[in-house]
Amino acid sequence: MIVPILVFHKIGPVPQDSRFPRNYVRTEQFDALLGSLKRAGYESVSLAQYVAYRRGEESLPRKPIVLTFDDGYRSNAEIAVPIMRKYGFTATIFVVAGRLGRTNDWDVEERQEPLLTADEVIALRDEGFSFGSHTVNHARLTSLSPDAALDELRASREALEALLGEPVRTICYPWAQHSDEVRRLAREAGYDSGVGIRRRLNRDETDVMALHRIPVTYLDSTWRIRWDLFRLRFRR
Repeated sequence: MIVPILVFHKIGPVPQDSRFPRNYVRTEQFDALLGSLKRAGYESVSLAQYVAYRRGEESLPRKPIVLTFDDGYRSNAEIAVPIMRKYGFTATIFVVAGRLGRTNDWDVEERQEPLLTADEVIALRDEGFSFGSHTVNHARLTSLSPDAALDELRASREALEALLGEPVRTICYPWAQHSDEVRRLAREAGYDSGVGIRRRLNRDETDVMALHRIPVTYLDSTWRIRWDLFRLRFRR
């Protein structure tokens, strides 16, 4: 089965002073895209459901899609979630365990925006949204020593599991940077899947520790994303 995974960061207006405006998707764009996916027959599944399918433990709908959000901005809850509710979609949100309730201070030159609090994470979990790890400090794992990278991976998983009261088994590699060594360390830290960013779809043979995700930005029209979902079926 071919399964697309989309990745978003922030939903809302694009600030003029943003250093990375491509991390934004305008509210009306997000609404239009989800409406189009719904009409096309897509049904959202969590990353955990997809990994269970890969293990032969769960079946998937006829046209599955995984929606993911990186960093865990408050706009995910305030803007994106009501739109997802409207169309019957859910998502997997990757949060930075050491920054809950703070801002994206791992990038001091970027506009600072509020992140989800621990209480907001729990409320979204209770509503059916899933969570994964984005490390403790949004660390560049490929730049750390193996011991330091393992600490980031393991501590973030343990902190989120303590908060959520359920297993956290998916890692989103910060800055989309990973390597053979980082993926090995992720497995050692207790993860059974990992995601980066690559404009490809996932197949039954795709490495579950290096799943592909299509980034969505304010520059991407609904037509462009729908075209990607079609044309990438023919690319490996």
